[in-house]
Amino acid sequence: MRSILIIVWCALTSPVLAQAQAAVQSPASSDFCAFQQPSPALPLQARGRYIVDRQGRRFKLEGGSWYGAESTDFVVAGLQLEPLAAIGRHIRCMGFNTVRVPWSNELYESNPIVPDYAITANPQFRGRRAMQVFDAVVREIASQGLLIILDNHNSNAEWCCSKDGNELWYNAQYPESNWIADWKGMVAHFKDVPQVIGSDLRNEPRIYATWGGDPATDWHAAAERGGNAILSVNRNLLIVIEGVNYALDLTGAANLPIQLNVPGRLIYSAHDYSFDHNGAQTYAQLEQAWNQHWGYLLTPDMPYTAPIWIGEFGNCHDRSSCLADGNPSDGSGGFWFQSFRTYLDNTDLDWSYWPLNGTQSSGQGRRFGGEETYGILDPYWNAPNIPSELNPPPTGNTLSVLQTVMAPNQGPQIPTAYPPAVTITQPLPGTTVVSGSPIVLTADATLRNGSSDVLTAVNFYSNGNLVGTATTPPYSVNWQNVAPGRYIVQAEAVTSTGVKKRSELVSVQAINYAAQPSTYSSSIAVNFVSYAVTPMAPGEVAGVVPQANWNQALGSSNSGQLTNLFDQNGVSTTASLVWTSPNSYFNNIPDQPGNDRMMKGYLDNNNVQPNTIQVSGLPATFQTYDVVVYFDGGAAASRVGNYRLTTVHQNQIHGCDGQAFEGSTITGLDPGGVDFTGTFMQASSGLGGNYVKFVNCTGDNFSLAPIHGASADSQYRAPVNGIQILAH
Repeated sequence: MRSILIIVWCALTSPVLAQAQAAVQSPASSDFCAFQQPSPALPLQARGRYIVDRQGRRFKLEGGSWYGAESTDFVVAGLQLEPLAAIGRHIRCMGFNTVRVPWSNELYESNPIVPDYAITANPQFRGRRAMQVFDAVVREIASQGLLIILDNHNSNAEWCCSKDGNELWYNAQYPESNWIADWKGMVAHFKDVPQVIGSDLRNEPRIYATWGGDPATDWHAAAERGGNAILSVNRNLLIVIEGVNYALDLTGAANLPIQLNVPGRLIYSAHDYSFDHNGAQTYAQLEQAWNQHWGYLLTPDMPYTAPIWIGEFGNCHDRSSCLADGNPSDGSGGFWFQSFRTYLDNTDLDWSYWPLNGTQSSGQGRRFGGEETYGILDPYWNAPNIPSELNPPPTGNTLSVLQTVMAPNQGPQIPTAYPPAVTITQPLPGTTVVSGSPIVLTADATLRNGSSDVLTAVNFYSNGNLVGTATTPPYSVNWQNVAPGRYIVQAEAVTSTGVKKRSELVSVQAINYAAQPSTYSSSIAVNFVSYAVTPMAPGEVAGVVPQANWNQALGSSNSGQLTNLFDQNGVSTTASLVWTSPNSYFNNIPDQPGNDRMMKGYLDNNNVQPNTIQVSGLPATFQTYDVVVYFDGGAAASRVGNYRLTTVHQNQIHGCDGQAFEGSTITGLDPGGVDFTGTFMQASSGLGGNYVKFVNCTGDNFSLAPIHGASADSQYRAPVNGIQILAH
């Protein structure tokens, strides 16, 4: 988005998905995450305006970009929050079949060791070089049955795209010879991975790039040189060639089409965003622009006829108007998004959404870990995004819009019927509730646009047992009085013709908190102190389990670290704490000793940047422990926060109370206008309170990621006032 070489790398063994699936398998999961399309017979090729497989069947590319490796982090985003195999599974289970993976020449040539902060949930990559991790990512995507298009996004590692020294396919530091050599090396390395089907030669040639003309700027000629060089290494790859002017303009191909040495390899690519069409007021205006600039290439039997792959398009998801066909001038882009979806459907184009990401990578104007407000995934990377609004409740998301244009409706040898797409949107994976309380189960279910079939029901299962059925959207049931235990939830969409499709499996659990210990052997507590709040003195006692000696987190710039945390007796321990937050603030309760002072100041995330808290080095006496997270943002509006705790053991992340392969997530409501009055109230299932409690946690480390859920106003928060770690 607009935004002599020595290469040391080797393949890493991909995490085994089968182990996780076996742990959560249930009778309801016999067709677990079936693909929308039959798997293609590789390699793919271009035939006229369509992409077809080796048997001549139309295969429609529908996917998204997973960015980050091309950035200054040198690694795809999300690995700090979710295991690599889990992210691959989420992508597949949402119905996609292709992943576009950007990379930079700097990544390939410098090949640095990846930073630890970017791989927290994947410790097997600690100390590994960028190309080793890139290799593991590509191979994991392939092992999921997904196809990969490699995308040379930049020369220098950075956030694209502007007048940044990467306007052409080369620059002074990385001349064309490097660009071609790096491409040949990348293609040679992945020649043994048939799921790597294409090379997107260069992202968004711009500003100076021309189609013909001056050899120094002639992208057409350079693309032929680069494409033919790649085909000399692997003649089975699709060569993806973007237009000039940020991939908006392919008009030059009418009179000067690309000629490659191997037939059936050429794919043209266009990008499109709402901000590319300022002033457009009608669908007809947009359609005319698309047809003029690149849509004409679909015209059959012309010298220039070729498939078009929309390599990037996307829009915001942080409010419902981003998805709605509303006012063209309201700034949300919803009118453009719905218009483009219609054009995709009418022309049955292949496409790749920007991006799959739930969070940002580093770069100019970016902040690592910040919410990706264009992304398909949520900021935990474990479920589809949902518009961040409480009133009115959202009825759809980006994924539900895209799923209607996934299945092909034109081209040779396409199936006449496709199953519906279904995705659970509530609860979040790893959701933990108080036993006896209800859990709302919600799913998005969609049919291919124009399908003659009808969705008749969505069934919800828990551990293979039917919980309830919804017959009208939004598809939702209220699972009442959930008994203590661990559950695997799955949704099943059913059509009038009897076709069924099941969703990805989602883990949830219910805790009987009354059965938990009433006393603890030791405790470590941390108070997050705002600039305007007095730090607690060692003798001040506070907490659900009252204790003294609260460690005072007073970091500079709202972030910091503490080592050798004190326990409740004031004795130094081996535990340490690192925290980051975009803000710290305070509420209106009195600044007086004890509970009030602990609850007055808090870490305060903003609309896109979460708080992150990491505790490591817990003493051996903390083999099993509970974690209490206090929150009270003192806001006038009610706000829902999601608090996710993960710990890593033997290179696998897990939650608490035996929750395997996924962190534990507790949702709590910070009631509007209600400040702490001296009484602690436990929150769960989205109910109001001022603390959440994770029980029976194990491991000498954990990460806490509080992220907003919804808000009654435009400010989304998931504050943290303090934490208590209570050893059994």
